[in-house]
Amino acid sequence: MRIVICDGHRVFADALASLLRSVGHEVVGSAVDLEGATEILGREPADACVVDLRPLRSDSRPDIGHAVRSVSGTAFVALSATADAATLRHASAAGVCGVALKADDFGEFLRVVTESVASLAGDSDASAPVVLSKCARLSLRRGSGLAAGPAQFLTEREWEALGRLVRGESTAVMAEAMGVGVSTARTHIDAVLSKLGAHSRLQAVAYAVREGLVDASGWQRERSAVGA
Repeated sequence: MRIVICDGHRVFADALASLLRSVGHEVVGSAVDLEGATEILGREPADACVVDLRPLRSDSRPDIGHAVRSVSGTAFVALSATADAATLRHASAAGVCGVALKADDFGEFLRVVTESVASLAGDSDASAPVVLSKCARLSLRRGSGLAAGPAQFLTEREWEALGRLVRGESTAVMAEAMGVGVSTARTHIDAVLSKLGAHSRLQAVAYAVREGLVDASGWQRERSAVGA
């Protein structure tokens, strides 16, 4: 993969670049902010751009959405030292493909980047699920309970899939109703289960109704309840 790194901590950025190169990936540039990263991406097409969330707070936070919209064909992966729910939610809403924590080991970080790139390249429904690292998912669960954390990372299509699961629709029926292929519908369902930490469709349905994400008929409740 061709990767751009955007991180204000030069020592960390250099170490990450070295690790990526050691396993055969090409780091085509490094920047301390999104403006610099966007300039690099304008000159050097890349598969992924790894963005440190630390400088994206306060007035600069909308920049990540602008960067995602202005650069096509690059999967943006948000990287954070902590799983601050509001910041991670903003990154998700801005259109990042993946979220990882600096506490993740390198293998897990690389999995998030690889799956994010594959998701962007293979998504024909324009609603690919956000790839979460193990540490990001675990930290969100610990910090806010299972309701407000993982649920806020569901995409619009995943919310719809969750509601249809509650209504008892099969994958085939769901796919037809959503206007997508069966494989795409199955991808949405798998993403819902993964993000909610559910091991089965029944568990996801029970959790969604119990936590008030959707009502018993499958219609979505007010999303402000989960921080949307």
